[in-house]
Amino acid sequence: MVMAGDAARLLDALCAESDTTLLELAQRQGRDCAGRMLSLIENAETVADAIRVVLMYNCLHAEPLYWTGSMRGDHAALTAWLDRPVDMTVKQAERMVVLGTLQLMSGLLDVLGDSFRPLVIRIKPTQGNVDWPDQFMGVPIDAAATETELLIDRDCLSKDNPSRRNRVCDAEVLETRERYHEEAAVVLLKNDTCSWIRSHLPQGDCDLTHLASRLNCDKRTLQRRFETYLSCRFSDLVDEVRAEMCLPLLESGVFPTQVIAEQLGYATSGNFSRFFQRRFGCTPRDWTRLSLDS
Repeated sequence: MVMAGDAARLLDALCAESDTTLLELAQRQGRDCAGRMLSLIENAETVADAIRVVLMYNCLHAEPLYWTGSMRGDHAALTAWLDRPVDMTVKQAERMVVLGTLQLMSGLLDVLGDSFRPLVIRIKPTQGNVDWPDQFMGVPIDAAATETELLIDRDCLSKDNPSRRNRVCDAEVLETRERYHEEAAVVLLKNDTCSWIRSHLPQGDCDLTHLASRLNCDKRTLQRRFETYLSCRFSDLVDEVRAEMCLPLLESGVFPTQVIAEQLGYATSGNFSRFFQRRFGCTPRDWTRLSLDS
């Protein structure tokens, strides 16, 4: 097993001259990016089912990288986020999120072929100010986004999986799926909740009542589940996600404070500043200044 910190240091060496070497790495890996998930992806009936495998089980395959799926008109978005370990810098975390996004596209294209139709790779500006090319594997790159994510054609979700085996799901696959369900139960609770929080913070409707309604359960029952399995409250998860989201946006030096505040679900930059002061012990301005000095 390769730990996240070790992988980050390997990428430091690989990207010593340029982060754009990540594109070549992801393209070479292709379906190998899927690891143990490959058998489950190959047995998925449709493109949507294959993507659902990644959303559910990537937490076991490549923790601490997670995915959020959302619909946006004619597009479906697969947004990457990383639960950054203490031994990993923001720049290393940004690099791993970009690599994960490139691997996701390369792997699914290799497995699903023309049935999978990516439209745009969106990359958030990073500390390193990387000069990304205009495209990767024929898909345009937008290097001035608020999130690092992959947009795909929504219509392709209903397409058949061309790599699906023409037989009933075999015992090995069933066993793998059952084992993944057991191992992933607690991790998936946090992953799914944090993914939901990330997608709803900018909309301003991120609260426990709304989430409980979506899950068709009582909010007190849901809160007890968080306390039992994650030893925290829903509000703690919200603060955790806000802290994880704001640092890369802030340290990029690209986005105004008000834009960052809105991404975190705050109506004003003042509310964001007060949260930041409580969480990190200094103002956003001071944090940015210290980041630039270092």
